[in-house]
Amino acid sequence: MEEREQIELQWKSCPASMHPNKALLAWFVISVVAVAICSNSIILGIALTALLIATQAGFLFPTKYSITEDGLQAKSPLRSKFYTWDKIRRASFFKETCCLFTRAKPSSLDGFSAIAVFYGPNRDEVVAALKSHLREDIPT
Repeated sequence: MEEREQIELQWKSCPASMHPNKALLAWFVISVVAVAICSNSIILGIALTALLIATQAGFLFPTKYSITEDGLQAKSPLRSKFYTWDKIRRASFFKETCCLFTRAKPSSLDGFSAIAVFYGPNRDEVVAALKSHLREDIPT
């Protein structure tokens, strides 16, 4: 029987619930764009509205984070990412979030290869857990 990996810290974060005014504005803009495009072409309107929602999914929908001894996992409704601690080469910590990068130097590809970790209500606990697992040679 396989042993399940031990979860050290697990939390759920939804930036839209932390910033309801911004979320309301985002849904309003998505609705206006959807109506404008659907007035010309229903199929194109549905496709582009779905694409617009997908691009903003990290903000609009909740993400479940798990920190284990092996790495960090982020599960959202549209995708799941898992980064081992060895894969992370750089980290930037901010007020409400941190970004973990797989590249040692800043790159134009950081948007595709990075993972944004929203702290949620337990910021200090999450930051401490992340910093305890990052290698000492990683710039923060």
